[in-house]
Amino acid sequence: MDLRKFGLSSAQIERAGTVLNYQPFIVTDEFQTGVAYSWLYSEDPRVAPPLVFRRPKWESEWDKISAANGRLRMMYDDFIDEIARRYPGGSLLDVACNNGYFPVQASRIGMKNCAGSDLGAHHAEAIGFLNDVVGTDAKFIHAPYDPATGRLATQERYDVVVAAAIMCHLPNPLRFLAALGAVTKEAIFFWGQMLDTEELVSAYKPPHPNLSEEQVFPYCFNDNTRVSKGLFREAAKQMGFREVSFLEPKTSWLFTKGVEPGDLKSELRIGSAHVAVLATR
Repeated sequence: MDLRKFGLSSAQIERAGTVLNYQPFIVTDEFQTGVAYSWLYSEDPRVAPPLVFRRPKWESEWDKISAANGRLRMMYDDFIDEIARRYPGGSLLDVACNNGYFPVQASRIGMKNCAGSDLGAHHAEAIGFLNDVVGTDAKFIHAPYDPATGRLATQERYDVVVAAAIMCHLPNPLRFLAALGAVTKEAIFFWGQMLDTEELVSAYKPPHPNLSEEQVFPYCFNDNTRVSKGLFREAAKQMGFREVSFLEPKTSWLFTKGVEPGDLKSELRIGSAHVAVLATR
C-alpha cells in the first residue's frame, strides 16, 4: 500500500515507523516497510529479519528492497481485488492480520465489515493508524486462533476468511482449516506453501526457537507446516465447500525461495511453492 498519496504529516510519518513493519507499505520516498526483502535475501528470514527500511541506511540495497516489497504489494492487491470481485460488499476476516493490510485494503475497495485478528493486541494500533490515514473503518478483534482448542475466539461469521502465511507456523493444519470453515459463510482464501501432490499428506520441519514462545509438544511444531493440494481439496470437500480454485500466478507477483512443483522429495527437504487458493461454498 502506497501511503504517499495521502499526504502524511510529519507526525503520521513518525507514527508509521512505530506501528508498521511486516507488511509492504511505502511511507515516503525514503521510508518503506515489508518482509519480502528478508524472504528473498536474508540468510535465515526467521531470525531477526529487517522489516523497516530508511534509504540512507539501506542505499546500496534500496533497489532490491523496493522491487521485492513492490512485488509482494502487487500480489496482495491482486488477492484482495479478486476476493472483492467475487464478493462485492461482503465482509472479510483476516486471521493473523499483522499490520492489517488485507482488511484495510478490502475496506478501501468497497467490502464491508472488514476485520483482522491476531495474537498481539498491538496490531490494533497499526489498523487504527491506517484507518486514520486512508479513511477506512476496518476493525481489529483480539480473537487469535488457539491451537490447543482448535478455535478462533470470535462468535461472528464473515463472508470470506483469509489465512495468509500463517498455517506454516501451526502444529495441526486440519484443525486450523476446520476453525476457518466454522467462521466463514462463503469462502476461505489461503495463501502459503502447499505440497504439489494429490496424495493426502502433510509435512513439517523441526521446531524453530525464533518462531514462537511455545516450545511444548506438540505446539512447538511451528516451522513450514504444509498440507498437500490433495489434502486441502479433501478437507474443503469434507467441510462442505463445493469448489477449490487455484489462482493463476502472475509474473508481477513475489516468488520466494523453494523448489519447482512436482519434485516432492526436494519439497519436503527445502520447501514448497506458495499458492493462492479459494475454497467456496
